[in-house]
Amino acid sequence: MRILAVDDDPVILDLLERALADSRGYELTTCKTGEDALKLLKGPIAPFECFLLDVMLPGIDGIELCDTIRQTAAYRTAPIIMITASREADLMERAFYAGATDFISKPLDGVELSARIVSAGMLNDSLHRERDARHTLADLTAKMKLRFDEAVKLSIPEVTNLLELENTMLRMPEGCYAMTLFSIDVMGLRGIHRAVSPAAFRYHLEAVAGATVEALKHRTSRLAYTGSGRFMGVLMGRERFDRDAVLTQINAALSSDWDVQTSGTPMPPAIRLTTLSDQRLWSGVSASDMLRSKRANVDLLRGVQEEQEDNLFNKLEAKVSRAS
Repeated sequence: MRILAVDDDPVILDLLERALADSRGYELTTCKTGEDALKLLKGPIAPFECFLLDVMLPGIDGIELCDTIRQTAAYRTAPIIMITASREADLMERAFYAGATDFISKPLDGVELSARIVSAGMLNDSLHRERDARHTLADLTAKMKLRFDEAVKLSIPEVTNLLELENTMLRMPEGCYAMTLFSIDVMGLRGIHRAVSPAAFRYHLEAVAGATVEALKHRTSRLAYTGSGRFMGVLMGRERFDRDAVLTQINAALSSDWDVQTSGTPMPPAIRLTTLSDQRLWSGVSASDMLRSKRANVDLLRGVQEEQEDNLFNKLEAKVSRAS
């Protein structure tokens, strides 16, 4: 196990080196300041598997260093053990809030330290196995056929499902709020669903979701995918909702970032953006009620006979095949 220890006390560093110099395969690297540790982590080195950080460091203290390490993608789940002579509950609370896994008190006990390291190693192995399992699950999920009407969970953090969006509205304090309720429909998505792979279908949804989030990034908004190619959203604030401007931004983002190979289609789908009501002031309850009343997604091919619909799908499939 590769371990990085950061402590400004040479006695502690010496004790750590002696305590970890056994047959467990530990590889210890030491630094005396948080600044030195960060420089080291930015260099071309093999990733560390465990960190031992003194809480009271000169300059960048151990808690700040812990927080910075946690912001690094490679160390989001790495065990971080804090070393401290303090018994202050508030200090430990801050450390755990910053992402610390465990702590050990000074003066250090070699047996306890070794036990904590072993525990950290077991945790690290468990996290690696969990990540491998998630990766396998993600691969399987990508290959699974998705129902057209399924409210697929998307990888865009800002996009939720309709139930969570309704609950957000219901949790708002009593009162009236300036809101615009809107829906976004992905036109022709039923045909795309039939013509492309599950992964490509998901790409269409996430591309539209990402473009919408980008178009609304300067406004306070909530967005949910409800299935059947429909997104529903809430835009907070009194500022007028410029439907045409937002739609233009979404289409521009889709066109500039569209990946023909990943999507399986030569161009992004058409988008329809609709406000759900001219009403501007809503309570959380009334907004939730409106969203719920609109949750029955509109069949964008309503009125088209089944034979005509199949004919449209066949034409789309043929066009996609020629493009690929």
